[in-house]
Amino acid sequence: MKKILIYTVGALLIVGNYGCKKFLNQVPDDRLTFDQLYQRKSTVDQALANVYSTLPDQNQDRSASASGNIGPWTAASDEADYTLPNFTENVNTGAWDATSGNVNYHWQNYYRGIQAASSFMANVTRCTDCNIGGLDIVNRYYNEARALRAIYYYYLIRQYGPVILLGNDPIASDAPLEAISKPRNSMDECVEYIISELDATISRLPATPQANEDFGHVTASVAEAYKIKTLLTAARPLFNGNTDYAGLRNQDGKQLISQTYNVAKWARLATTAKSFLNNPNYSSYALYSVAATPSGLPNTAFNRAFIATRDVFLNGWNSEIIFGRGGDVTFYQYSLAPNHNGASGGDKGGSFLSPSQQLVDAFFTANGLPIESDPTYTANGTSTYQAPDPNDQAAPRVISNMFVNREPRFYADITYTGRKWINPQSSIITDFTNSGNAGKGAIANNDYTKTGYTSRKHLTVAGWTSGRTIFTSIRLAEIYLDYIEALQESNPSDPDILIYLNRIRTRAGIPIYGGGGLPIPTDMRDAIRRERRVELAFELDRYFYTREWKIAETTDIQIRGLNITQNAPTFYTPVVTENRVFQKKHYLWPIPNGEIQKVPVIVQNTGW
Repeated sequence: MKKILIYTVGALLIVGNYGCKKFLNQVPDDRLTFDQLYQRKSTVDQALANVYSTLPDQNQDRSASASGNIGPWTAASDEADYTLPNFTENVNTGAWDATSGNVNYHWQNYYRGIQAASSFMANVTRCTDCNIGGLDIVNRYYNEARALRAIYYYYLIRQYGPVILLGNDPIASDAPLEAISKPRNSMDECVEYIISELDATISRLPATPQANEDFGHVTASVAEAYKIKTLLTAARPLFNGNTDYAGLRNQDGKQLISQTYNVAKWARLATTAKSFLNNPNYSSYALYSVAATPSGLPNTAFNRAFIATRDVFLNGWNSEIIFGRGGDVTFYQYSLAPNHNGASGGDKGGSFLSPSQQLVDAFFTANGLPIESDPTYTANGTSTYQAPDPNDQAAPRVISNMFVNREPRFYADITYTGRKWINPQSSIITDFTNSGNAGKGAIANNDYTKTGYTSRKHLTVAGWTSGRTIFTSIRLAEIYLDYIEALQESNPSDPDILIYLNRIRTRAGIPIYGGGGLPIPTDMRDAIRRERRVELAFELDRYFYTREWKIAETTDIQIRGLNITQNAPTFYTPVVTENRVFQKKHYLWPIPNGEIQKVPVIVQNTGW
């Protein structure tokens, strides 16, 4: 049996012929064999869907699970916390290690996807009816699978660091032990392999979706976007000259993470991102905007920015979306909706996703300034204020000054006490104070926010029971932020930094830097990072970039929120809602202990 134990081989490396059994089991053996699977387009489509199935399902963010292949990214960062206990709590308390099941299944799942992609590539040419109307379906599907294989390696390296490159051919189920017992490749080797594989697909895939059925498939622009993400991970301090990993070597002494900082990694990223942004084949991508507001909301620039930053996630495959994934969204949306006492349907949720006070404070004021830099901001007292909600403009309400005159993205992303509920047809005003309609004291179970806030981002206006098309994986604003971060680190005088940073701020409805707006920041690195935190909140980004910037040991040790056990005014006094454990070893996940026991040439990550 030892032949099927390498790298969890029983479920991982032998997917060449084994991995399709689960799919084939749905069909009687006398009707479909493995060879027949690849003969017809209808079954080839299903085999390709199986390769795609390894992509993380962001809609399952509430609870890390093998089926969704999603980790504890939101609630294990300083963005938020989840009320319900799960593996995320283990991460936050430090009660996890190389034997934890979640550590193992992420490793397994991505290698399953890699092997499934290699198997698909080796067999798709058998299809006898895949060229329809002159379209070279075989070539396209082959390159989609090839790109997906590289993308799965990207997900592995940002989580575990340097991993094992299996090669381009599927591993046979009868491969001898010595043939598949491999040590880890270096980080630079992993990055170069991912980039070369993605490069090989870009000229062989359509630039962007050509028809409705193409959405959700890997195109050239998707492959190039993942190139940018891979190069960003490689250029940041975690993997670029990080002496904390001086001892991370293979048994033969091979250094797995370079000990020399290389600014050329940033320059390469900047060049790649600029190529994407200047590519005429991708000219259809643009930051999402709206020309007018919906009925019941005055058509002002502020309100248009609010609608744009809200609906970019709700309006399907719009001009900003480069890649996304569908799936059942109700599980995630239920976490966003407050548990309004006495309400029903989409107006009554679980209050599970609780944004931190740190995130709330990160949003700018309407003047485009951080709250600590704006003399008009105060966290004390209350004021009469009207948030930009449709059908709620007639009666401004009294709210905490913390929530007054904030930027449009704040109102698109955060539900706070005194805010009208998102459903325009509802009259509910959310109240998270202890005895309020969504407060801890008024809820008969544990379905209450831990911080006095819930998230609004990604939530459809009709409430959690209504659907939306996708959960966005990559959008144009992220490419802008990656590009300007690369420029700041490699060529800080480049005028593109301000141009693209200000494009994001303009769409967000806040003053730009320079050009008659706000003064140009003296610390541009900090300004870029602040913008990223706000713009990409709740997009599963923060967990990784605090680690890649090597700041998580200061940002991820505590969650603060409002005092949910009290009514106003004491409710509005921020308190520590959770102390967390973060050690240097937590910058990377450990290699599963079972893998190292089976394949002793695999070395463990530092500290584990």
